[in-house]
Amino acid sequence: MSRKTWKSERILTENGFVNGYITICDDKIEKITTEWDGEYEDLGKVDIFPGIIDVHNHGFGGWSMTDPCTDEDVLGYVKALASIGITGILPTAKEDAFEAIVRVMDQVYEGAVIYGIHSEGPFWARGGEKTVGLTWPAPDVEETERLIQKTHGKMKVMAIAPELPGAHDVIRCLHEHQIKVACCHTAAYAEDIYEAKRVAGFDIATHLGNGMRGIHHRNVGALGALLLLDNIYYEVITDLNHICPDMLRIMFKLQPYSKFCLISDSNFIAGLPMGTYIRYGRENYADEKGLILNSDGRICGSGSWVLRNIKQLVTKVGVPVEQAFYMASINPARYLGIDGETGSLQSGKRADMIFVNDDFVCERTFVGGKEVYNKNVDTPDKIFNTEALKAKVN
Repeated sequence: MSRKTWKSERILTENGFVNGYITICDDKIEKITTEWDGEYEDLGKVDIFPGIIDVHNHGFGGWSMTDPCTDEDVLGYVKALASIGITGILPTAKEDAFEAIVRVMDQVYEGAVIYGIHSEGPFWARGGEKTVGLTWPAPDVEETERLIQKTHGKMKVMAIAPELPGAHDVIRCLHEHQIKVACCHTAAYAEDIYEAKRVAGFDIATHLGNGMRGIHHRNVGALGALLLLDNIYYEVITDLNHICPDMLRIMFKLQPYSKFCLISDSNFIAGLPMGTYIRYGRENYADEKGLILNSDGRICGSGSWVLRNIKQLVTKVGVPVEQAFYMASINPARYLGIDGETGSLQSGKRADMIFVNDDFVCERTFVGGKEVYNKNVDTPDKIFNTEALKAKVN
């Protein structure tokens, strides 16, 4: 039996901050108290937060889940994620990566826990802003079944444009397999969203405000309709590149914080030096703001990460730090139905927690009570995929 206690002025529980002590025993949180007469490690001004669960992440630190990958790529990816406070992940992957992810899920590994695969597509109606000349396959139940089989029962979410012909049948098929459905990359008007929710149902909106019609005073579009719905969750990217501060404030006025899940939507360039990268013939540019653009100047993911985006929410949007972290931990845990085991710092739950300094930088990460990242030990050369740096052309 292994027991360890830390003291911090701010330990975030579901009931707010506690100035006190947190004790873990083996893989579980034993107790959180304001008094302690045993041995402990004093963290000083470093805060203790529940680990981040990112349900929409394509890559980080040179590791990509949208390209052909090996088991070693997936293992490097989950280890790198721990360096930015992520203790749980849904790799948002292309089919080429499914089998490697499935194999790693069946192994003992060190880093963020993989809770399943998130397939963002393939049944889209549109890309992001400025997308031209691209087409996507029509919704098809047989193709959906094939993709589900390829994940060997480990698909957790599939995202689809719900207004497309055949989409309602695909949504029903996914729900029969206990797979969450996300509304994504849609050309829908408000009435299409209402109809899809009524007839087939979906569980979450993909990167709210992006890849969808915005609000207009004659038709509130997909964005307005989604915000007027009950009983769904909302993915949201808060890097302030994808959504401006005032639109975030509008979203939080219309729906409670408890319905939002902070996501990164990052790709493999996130965490790497800014510049231009060419990988598998695709050119992407990462700028100093954490924005990733393709050769057409279109946003194609984020170069930022959830913990960094929490800082933006707190310092530039005015969201209370407690609520910002809840949106990154207990909310996605509830969405995935794993809140009984993780997602918050509470006695009996798994000890998935992060130590964060006052600049919102992760210093240490624990998954199931085991330290999987320490800023003083795990240097960038041990975390990042150095091979990916060879894809940098300027």
